[in-house]
Amino acid sequence: MRKIINTIILFLSTLSLPAQTYKSLNWSGNIYLGTSNMMGDLGGSNFVGSRGIFDYDFRSNRLAGGLGLNLHTSGSFSLGFNFLATRLSGNDAYSKQDFQAKRNLSVRTDLLEVDLVIEYRPFSRSKGFNRFYVYSGVGGMYYQPKAKLNDEWFKLREMGTEGQYLSDGNGPYGELQVVVPYGLGYKFRVAKSLSLIADLGFRKTFTDYLDDVSTTYPDPEALAASGNTVPQTTLLADRSNVGMPVGSPRGNPEKDDSFHVLSLKLEYIFGGKSGDGCYYNSNPPKTRSTKINQRRMFMK
Repeated sequence: MRKIINTIILFLSTLSLPAQTYKSLNWSGNIYLGTSNMMGDLGGSNFVGSRGIFDYDFRSNRLAGGLGLNLHTSGSFSLGFNFLATRLSGNDAYSKQDFQAKRNLSVRTDLLEVDLVIEYRPFSRSKGFNRFYVYSGVGGMYYQPKAKLNDEWFKLREMGTEGQYLSDGNGPYGELQVVVPYGLGYKFRVAKSLSLIADLGFRKTFTDYLDDVSTTYPDPEALAASGNTVPQTTLLADRSNVGMPVGSPRGNPEKDDSFHVLSLKLEYIFGGKSGDGCYYNSNPPKTRSTKINQRRMFMK
């Protein structure tokens, strides 16, 4: 804990250091739009459970959007606060694997996320690559998996499709989870105070229930007899045409679910131009002193 506190203090102290260029700090805001793709147990690859990027399927892409606020220092770091809203999707119909075709499950997951990230520009002193960045941080997410039955959408967490509400069940999984965002991007200057950003972000989660699928098939008779489940639970727990044996694998609990977001961001610099502060762009300096400082920055 002491190391973490010292790291935060060290980062915050850099905000008050003398400017390396003619403006030491910049605030910017951004809006972004893109697509998300879930790496879960449903659809995707020809494996039981998630296999990371190998689960990618274009048909599972869904719209994602959000807002961000960033504080840029005169060095190589920025501090960002972001909000994301998206709807994830998974469908066994997208897989050619026999197990998934027989399982025949599908899900849509509404997700909201807030996070705090540190952005690092490893080539901030390079004139050609100073707009490239990488980032990581920590955040929280709210997610709600749903499935459609007879033209009606049901919230799966409340149904306990893997026997969570049975006497020997583990109880419902949480609707709030920690998430670790990380990724990379590149910023293109389009005007004095505007930049267009191409961003590829990944999300590590600590749950295997983004798609409501993780462990084994419960006893359908026990589900039907339980007073804690609704009548549709047995139908949504096992949607195969043959009926899966009790206790047989429904998912792979050894791998947590994840997702990624590919987006374009429009960033606006508050109170300055996109070259101010050495944080990723370079404007032609207006005075001799700023020109000297800028030249020194790129020569170091």
